[in-house]
Amino acid sequence: MNQSSNTIYDIAEEAGVSIATVSRVLKGEKNVSEKTRQRVEAVITRRNYRPSSIARGMTSKTTHTLGIVLPKLLNPNYAMIFTGAYECARRLGYSMSMFPWRSVTENEDKVNPALLLAERRLDGVIICVEYLPPEHHERLKQSLKELQQYMPIVLIGCVPEDLDYPTISYNMAEITCNIVDELVSLGHEKIALVGGMAGDQDQFRRDVGYRRGLEKAHLPFVDSYRVWSGGSAEDGEAAFSQTLSSLLPAHWPTAVIALNDMVAMGCMAAARQHGLRIPEELSVIGCDNLFCAPYLQPPLTSIDTHQQSMGQEAVELLLSGRKERKNARWEWVRRDSCGPCSIR
Repeated sequence: MNQSSNTIYDIAEEAGVSIATVSRVLKGEKNVSEKTRQRVEAVITRRNYRPSSIARGMTSKTTHTLGIVLPKLLNPNYAMIFTGAYECARRLGYSMSMFPWRSVTENEDKVNPALLLAERRLDGVIICVEYLPPEHHERLKQSLKELQQYMPIVLIGCVPEDLDYPTISYNMAEITCNIVDELVSLGHEKIALVGGMAGDQDQFRRDVGYRRGLEKAHLPFVDSYRVWSGGSAEDGEAAFSQTLSSLLPAHWPTAVIALNDMVAMGCMAAARQHGLRIPEELSVIGCDNLFCAPYLQPPLTSIDTHQQSMGQEAVELLLSGRKERKNARWEWVRRDSCGPCSIR
């Protein structure tokens, strides 16, 4: 059989074992039963397989190449994270490769996504975690577990506690509760939360903080004020416009907390279409403090999540080898899109 047509995937499939087990046999590790080892070696011999250094995982060599996995490559928020990570890696003598989110969440053609990253000979990888439906959560955990056999991992973003890896994480529940407090102090009682996917109830997520803030202010949770949508400006505009159209003007929210600045832009567009003045009749608060926020009309109040600093800190944590969970920095940037409530 032609050796060049064989891969580590072929060996694993024929031997009836995982790719990680084949890798351990190839590296001569002892934590494989003798029966399994003999079965794997028999397939290797029969296929005349000669593993490349990549197939062995390259765990003993340094390539001075790091990876970063980002959910949405066109989102300015993720672009800023990449910029911070890239500049820090370059300063420390490393190159940085960028990969799409499907690198760790999808399993197309029965090819293990963790192995696809491992074969790139990375010295470590930073993975920006975004919300996954519950049915996909276990697949992510399994991919991370397998990937960890080949390289160090650092997670960034809003990372659930059950992902036990070195992490730089936002506590979006704390941030959102703080935003609700601010709006209540300005006299707002009808506060909407726009963006995100239903079912996301991790303790660090926005919905937890939103409900917590309402409870602190003794305000009811109103179903129509929790507006689900994607993360683009178009998503925010469509979802908030539909909400306004479905309510009588007397029941319109007086304040909106947006998933991010792009969703906030969409909400502002929808508000103008319905004749609402910002901030006189509707206060809007975004998140991420993107470059465009000061140039909107009116300039957008936002939460600065220091994305470039997060990227830099992720590289430093990755190369340090420390296993810790760090809280990411955030701060208010108050502008003219948010003001006192004028009661309707």
